[in-house]
Amino acid sequence: MVDNEKKLTFIEHFGVLRKSFIRIVIFLIVFFIPCFYFRDILMDLSLHPILETLPKDSKIIFSKPTEGLATNIKLAFLTSIVLTTPLIIYEIWSFIKPALYENERYFSAIIIFLGTSLFLLGSFFCFLFVAPVAFNILLNEYTTEVITAFPNISETIGFLSSLILSFGIIFEYPLIIYLLSKLGLTSANFLASKRKYAVLICTICSAILTPTTDVISMMFMLIPLLVFYEIGVLIAKITRKRN
Repeated sequence: MVDNEKKLTFIEHFGVLRKSFIRIVIFLIVFFIPCFYFRDILMDLSLHPILETLPKDSKIIFSKPTEGLATNIKLAFLTSIVLTTPLIIYEIWSFIKPALYENERYFSAIIIFLGTSLFLLGSFFCFLFVAPVAFNILLNEYTTEVITAFPNISETIGFLSSLILSFGIIFEYPLIIYLLSKLGLTSANFLASKRKYAVLICTICSAILTPTTDVISMMFMLIPLLVFYEIGVLIAKITRKRN
């Protein structure tokens, strides 16, 4: 009888997840249609960081017959995912909420809100400040009288998406450190003692994530990493005092 009850509970949970998944897919489709319909506006907006720095005689191109269509579909799909993110978060929250106590619900809601806000802040920071500088260096630093840049549309959108995602994740670091400190898995002393290793790791990560060997563009990735590491040390110290 107990096994049957456990099996029934699992089936009920699976049913809830299934309904949530269906709702998310429906919203993705609903958002995808207008995103693809207004693809020209969406593409112009997405290419704003590179259009500001594009050399005079350069144009963004695609070299395969299906590349233009595929890139527009990809961009519309990525945009629809971003627009559907609040619903995804709500569905996840609705699923785990019944299993939480009142104080846990409050704490989880704050963490979800902060996590989403930090990711969006990092994404906008990258789009408005980092991406234009990165494109300026990549396109203009190596352009001469006989060499000009003709960026590929799919590679440009792919690079911009990866860069924005990287900065969104980087901005989550203070929150991750706070949670680890709250759980007792790290401390300010530990982070401070490993600072030199952190600098080395951050430098390697910046070199990997930056698609050029130019030191200036790498610094736009490295400096935020180091700043957030120091913020993490401060957060860990404050969290320990409160605990």
